[in-house]
Amino acid sequence: MLKQIIKPLNENDIFLSTSTEQITWKELDANLDDKIKKLQSYGIGPHVVFIIQEERTTLDNLLWVLASIKNGGSATNAESTISKKELDFLIRDSGANCIIRSNNIEIVKEPTEPSILHHNEIFRGMTSGTTVKQIFELYPFFWTFEDHINAEVDNKTLLGCTIESTNAMLLDYAPEFAENERISILQPSGFISTYSPYNMLRAYQYGGRLHHLNIGDNIADEIEKSNVNCILSFPNALKRVVDELPDDRKFNIKYVEAGGGFTPESLIRDIEKKFNLKILYNMFGSTEMDCVMKSLYRPGDPIDNFYALKPVKSKYYDVKIENDLLWYKYGTLDWHSDNDKMIEKDGKYFYNGRANDEFLVVKQGVKIYTGVVEAVALEVEGVDYVSSCEEDKIHYLIYTGDADINDVADKLNDMQRWKRPHDIYHVTEKLYYSGANKIQKRKLPGIVKNSDTGIISHMNFKDHNLV
Repeated sequence: MLKQIIKPLNENDIFLSTSTEQITWKELDANLDDKIKKLQSYGIGPHVVFIIQEERTTLDNLLWVLASIKNGGSATNAESTISKKELDFLIRDSGANCIIRSNNIEIVKEPTEPSILHHNEIFRGMTSGTTVKQIFELYPFFWTFEDHINAEVDNKTLLGCTIESTNAMLLDYAPEFAENERISILQPSGFISTYSPYNMLRAYQYGGRLHHLNIGDNIADEIEKSNVNCILSFPNALKRVVDELPDDRKFNIKYVEAGGGFTPESLIRDIEKKFNLKILYNMFGSTEMDCVMKSLYRPGDPIDNFYALKPVKSKYYDVKIENDLLWYKYGTLDWHSDNDKMIEKDGKYFYNGRANDEFLVVKQGVKIYTGVVEAVALEVEGVDYVSSCEEDKIHYLIYTGDADINDVADKLNDMQRWKRPHDIYHVTEKLYYSGANKIQKRKLPGIVKNSDTGIISHMNFKDHNLV
């Protein structure tokens, strides 16, 4: 079921667009109804639909999500560039009844009983973090807090996220989006596939617009052409957008959301320099649930305003610090922690890394909380992103950048032998982010080893028998 809180200003306004396509609100219903007829012809109703997103995202890739919801089901998606092993795993884990690829429907299993977890569920997606307590690989999403709290299995609230959580926070800062203006979101590409449909659902709920960037688009031209007013993403994606914008122009983006993680001060200064910024805000919450804390920064404020997180009071959830860790409670769920370390000062919380992190590395002015092997690799000039991860007791070091693999190996030779990885992979950034992102380390070795492209070099660094 589709739910809308704020209506669009005009039915001829654009709802969804890329550099080459667009659809207006007036055209939307007919498009979705055609897709629903096609789904129903295969017996698909309250089921999970798995959408394989093209390398260059098309409008149909996203509109199938809305059609699945309007048809009483749920959708999930993944990029076509991920490995077959990872794709097969996600399809199995999602419980999908059908796959949609290039507008063609392929039945995975006969659509008899509903495969959605609860009739309130609208989407099944990956989130950007990793947790200690993980129940589902793919979490259910809901329209509203009430929908989520009422979605119970075995008398327990489902883990999951709502569209209302982040939208309500934005509306607190930008009340004009409910009056004489509407939210218009710029969606960066090349990161987690969940973000595109999630932000599209945010735009739908508030009668706004989503403009999706594809790799290779001229970002400056697309911002001006689409007249977007906000970017709602996370630090790495924001940095990619800002870095590609020229220094001699200022763009009319007023609201920037940096969700979770640690946003370096240098990025905040670049955002101020390149955007007509009114508000930059941070949201922080559990990977498995909604955000429960926020911070607010306006140009000219002390920089600590951005890092000082304030718990959001709600009847639906609670948050506390215990033994220097942040703990969450949602609905009937037990208290749990993602192992995020927090410092409390004057009633505000300051993120202090993850409890299982061992080092704080400063690289090109950016603070990186990381493990010991990754910290050593990051000392090598030209290493950009790095993950130290294990699969079947084999330790992998996977990195991006222009550093030579022999230089990385020489640096790692300085470590105690038992800490050294068995294999080192130098990969492209496209492969590094092609499936689960670098924070979900346990999936990365399988993605890389099973890829036919994107591996720049590989070194067997230590005998696999030495586990």
